[in-house]
Amino acid sequence: MLLACACGPAIARTAPAENSVPLPRPRPADPGAAAPVSVAAILSDPDLARIPDPDPPGLPSDCQARLSAALAAVFQSQPAIRGPGRCGAPDVVRIEKILLPDQSAVAVSPPAVLRCPMAESVAAWVRDDLVPALESTGTPLRSLDNYASYHCRTRNNIAGARTSEHGFGNALDVRGVRLANGRTFEFTDRKADRALRETVRREACARFRTVLGPGSDGYHEDHIHLDLAQRARDFKLCQWAVLDPPPDIPLPRPRPPEAPGPEPAADEPAAPK
Repeated sequence: MLLACACGPAIARTAPAENSVPLPRPRPADPGAAAPVSVAAILSDPDLARIPDPDPPGLPSDCQARLSAALAAVFQSQPAIRGPGRCGAPDVVRIEKILLPDQSAVAVSPPAVLRCPMAESVAAWVRDDLVPALESTGTPLRSLDNYASYHCRTRNNIAGARTSEHGFGNALDVRGVRLANGRTFEFTDRKADRALRETVRREACARFRTVLGPGSDGYHEDHIHLDLAQRARDFKLCQWAVLDPPPDIPLPRPRPPEAPGPEPAADEPAAPK
C-alpha cells in the first residue's frame, strides 16, 4: 500500500481538498522566442548582434579585473553596445593608458573603445612587446597612436561587405608611437629602422589573430590593423610587408645661370642680339 501511495498515478487520482484553488497550467514555451545566447557563443561568433552583457550590471568582468590589476591599465567601463544593425559588443571598456613598472605611462591617444579582451591584448602588447622593442631607440615610449577602434562599418567601408571587426569592438588600427623626446616611430614608414619594424611585426603577429599592413589589400598602406577574429581551425592571418626605403633617385642638377641658352631650331629665326 505504501508503494502504491508513493507513485505518481495514485496521487493524481486523489480528490482535491474541498476549498483548494487549482493552480494555472504552466505557460507553454513560445516557439518564436529567441534561444538564450551563451558567452562562449558570443566570443566564438562576433557576428551575433544585440548580445547581452555577460556579467551582472555594475560588476567588473574577470577581464576587467585582469586589465586593472595585472596590466595596470587605466580605463572606464562602458555599457554594452547593441547595434545599429549587426554591430555590438559586450564587456566594453574605454582604455586610456597603460602604466609601466617604472610608474611611467603610455597613453592611448585618443582613448580606444574596445571589447575588454581586445583591450587586454593591446595593453599586454604595449607592456610586454613594444616597450622592450623600443628600448633600442634609447627613448621611452609615451603614447600609442589610435587611428580607429570601435566603429560600426563594413570591412574597408565597402558596401555590401561583412561587418568589420571594428563593428564588434574587436579591432584596433594604429599608425605608430610617440617617444618621450617628441619623435614618432611609424610602423609603415619605409625609412624607419627596418630591424625594429621587423620586430614589431613579428610580435604583433604572434599576439593578435589578424594583422594587416602594407601589401595586404591596398587599404592598409599607412597603418596597421590588429584584431582577435576567431576563424576555423584557429587560423591566424598575418599580412604585413616590411618594405625597404624607396630608391634614392638623384634629381638633375639645376642649370647654372651663366650657361648659354638652347640653340634655336633650324626653322626659327635667331633671337636679336
